[in-house]
Amino acid sequence: MYSMDDTQVARTIELNDGTQMPVLGLGTWKSSHLPRTSVQGAVEAAIAAGYRHIDTAYNYRNEADIGKALCSKMKQGIIRRQDVFIVSKLCYTHHAPEDIPLCLNKSLNDLQLDYLDLYLVHFPVGLKKEGDELFPKQDRKMLTTDIDYVDVWRGMEALQASGKVKSIGVSNFSILQLERLLALCRVPPAVNQVELHPYLVQTDMIEFCKSRNIALTAYSPFGSPARPPSELFAGESDPYKILEDEVVADVAKRHRHTPAQVLLRYHVQQGIAVIPKSDKPHHILENTKIFDFSLTAEDMRALKGLDRGWRSCRLDEVKSHPYYPFV
Repeated sequence: MYSMDDTQVARTIELNDGTQMPVLGLGTWKSSHLPRTSVQGAVEAAIAAGYRHIDTAYNYRNEADIGKALCSKMKQGIIRRQDVFIVSKLCYTHHAPEDIPLCLNKSLNDLQLDYLDLYLVHFPVGLKKEGDELFPKQDRKMLTTDIDYVDVWRGMEALQASGKVKSIGVSNFSILQLERLLALCRVPPAVNQVELHPYLVQTDMIEFCKSRNIALTAYSPFGSPARPPSELFAGESDPYKILEDEVVADVAKRHRHTPAQVLLRYHVQQGIAVIPKSDKPHHILENTKIFDFSLTAEDMRALKGLDRGWRSCRLDEVKSHPYYPFV
């Protein structure tokens, strides 16, 4: 491993199945409300800037545009398929055994790919499949299912055995849920993708995953400031504005970097992958400039000291479900 004052952090993380995952990726959640050309343009800009890890999901409804971007860059000779690490996620409306391969195939078709590098169970709580509706409701109440995420995971294991996905993991799973998967299933999750930032430090989760050789990917590293309203994942928007936090700003000033770069460096220096979302080419490029400086032990203590247990993605509408992961 590396020390906290070592700028030479690894550019990739080795997963427990031997796969190498780039530590910096482009997040594309919240892109569905942008013009379609913006999504494709963002991915093309990211690849041009050196990103080799692209994160998406069935329910982001942007995979066709991401596929166009990937095809364009491959045709230009900028990348080959094996050069990029593509992540997608099983939608919570597709937890039934027969629906799991259908969801994957739709993503593969839209992305114009033969396989995914990593496929995640997006959320442990399943929702009823009602046509093409992503968030089915009745009388304003979310329609959930009682499908066990352990059974969903066994379906994921079958996808991996088929060769259509190289690695499998989860997203938004609690420590107890990870322990149950490890106890009952054949293949351990390679990754748990969760919300992480200095306002939600999750020390217990970090330590647990490290002890069980499960890699972590941090989403919403800036506290999800651009979240659109009216989604299953919608809670309150960031009331604290972590990018404007005085402590973050002070650390950034000392290192002559931006607050965003400090927040990204905070993760990669802990060996945690991070997937900032942006559709602005200058921000996309700026977010790559996190490997030429290091945060001191004092910096890390100050940032972790901001922890207030604030979660931007709470999913309150399903909090009564027994598989709800957040407490």
